[in-house]
Amino acid sequence: METIFQDVLQCYVCEKDTSGAHMCIKCDKHIHVICGTTVSEEGYGSKVVCPNCKIDTNRVRHRSGAMDSQLKQANTMIARSKKELGTAEVGQTVAVPIPMFDRGKGDSRNLLGRVIEVNDKGNAVVATRFGQLLGTFGTNEMGICKQNLILEEEINCETTLSVREAATHQSLSGGQGFFKCSCKTKCLSNRCKCKKNGRKCNSRCHSSTTCDNK
Repeated sequence: METIFQDVLQCYVCEKDTSGAHMCIKCDKHIHVICGTTVSEEGYGSKVVCPNCKIDTNRVRHRSGAMDSQLKQANTMIARSKKELGTAEVGQTVAVPIPMFDRGKGDSRNLLGRVIEVNDKGNAVVATRFGQLLGTFGTNEMGICKQNLILEEEINCETTLSVREAATHQSLSGGQGFFKCSCKTKCLSNRCKCKKNGRKCNSRCHSSTTCDNK
């Protein structure tokens, strides 16, 4: 006597026999209506979502909501920053802070420059008397002067340099670290480092030795 084996359908969730009338609309696996969540009117052939696919759907929705919330928070912070710090405009005079490790102890703490361009993000390109500074600056990285202290014809846009290089050009003592010599004579010849570079000797030069280059 021959034994006929028929394929038996099982529910993906409870692993019990099912007629196969319902399948998950996401993963196409057979499922009982009571084992899943219906997304249409109940009855034969109604649309069902299995628990795993429902979890995945909720996870995607929560991630999307979290991303939207982060963008909303970022836009709120940008709007608040613009309101408190203002926005840079082409032609304004700005003061760019010089980091302590990029300047000498007796040098100015700021570089005066003029805004020559503002990009889509509101960051400014700044040019000084010594050249155009590398990169861009946000309103939180510089101070906007109320008065116009640098004219357009005073700035140099042909040269590009870093903040440290601009600070060195502006410095009266040689920039980062004091420019000094160790002469034992009166600093009258070009053997003197200061004399050779057209600078006056300062209090850090040659201790208490007599000097004629002051």
